[in-house]
Amino acid sequence: MKFLAVFGLFVVSVSAANLDAIAKPGFLEGRIINGHEAEKGEAPFIVSLKTGSHFCGGSIIAENWVLTAGHCLIFDEFEIVAGLHSRIDESDVQIRKVTSKRQQFVHEGYDGDVGPNDIGLIYVDKPFKLNALTRDGTAAVAKVDLPSGKFESTGKGKLYGWGRDNSGFLPNILNTLDVDIIGYEECKNALPSDAPIDPVNICSYTPDAIDGACNGDSGGPLVRVTPDGTELVGIVSWGYVPCTASALPSVYTWTSAFDKWVEETTNNYGTPSQLV
Repeated sequence: MKFLAVFGLFVVSVSAANLDAIAKPGFLEGRIINGHEAEKGEAPFIVSLKTGSHFCGGSIIAENWVLTAGHCLIFDEFEIVAGLHSRIDESDVQIRKVTSKRQQFVHEGYDGDVGPNDIGLIYVDKPFKLNALTRDGTAAVAKVDLPSGKFESTGKGKLYGWGRDNSGFLPNILNTLDVDIIGYEECKNALPSDAPIDPVNICSYTPDAIDGACNGDSGGPLVRVTPDGTELVGIVSWGYVPCTASALPSVYTWTSAFDKWVEETTNNYGTPSQLV
């Protein structure tokens, strides 16, 4: 994805001997490096956030709710496109409009810069039609499960997004990447000592490889497939940029750390007209 300058990219210079060039922590540029095209219907929960063009990803967690990164919620108005596989074919998509900041909820602990608590919720007035079949028999739109607590968040996972590929171009087809997900302590040890990482983060990391250094679109889903279904374990948050200079972990908001916040926010919401 083409990262918008209005995100107010916050960077801090770092020095690390294992880098080919100076890398800085910043919001991910939206690349899926060394990924491959996803199968149609493989990730029916992913959505594209658009203001004319795609700027962030997100995940449907209920018929009226999308979960994304807090740093993605910077516009008063935008569209949510669900059921999208090819960016040039919107024949089976569901489009919902966000018309007010009253539909958007950024975690109160997020300060707008690179760092922890980078999580946000979006309410849509018109519910998504979940599990409706397309002409080819796939469910174009469905929700993803939040972590149940029965399974680990770390281990083998998958990342999804329309982020730029190795060539630097936006792919038309949704891409995916198999990743190794690591926890806070292991990630902290693999990052520079001044990295703005917190126990509410998890990471993806393949040592000595750049496929984990600049993954996916901001706000997009990092999932694990469990015996009970697909769980959203992480939300794309930040990493070290430029991607080609860094083989460091990519950092995600750990969904399980915010289960209470998500539950309270969604349960306490009325309608935009009821809010002051």
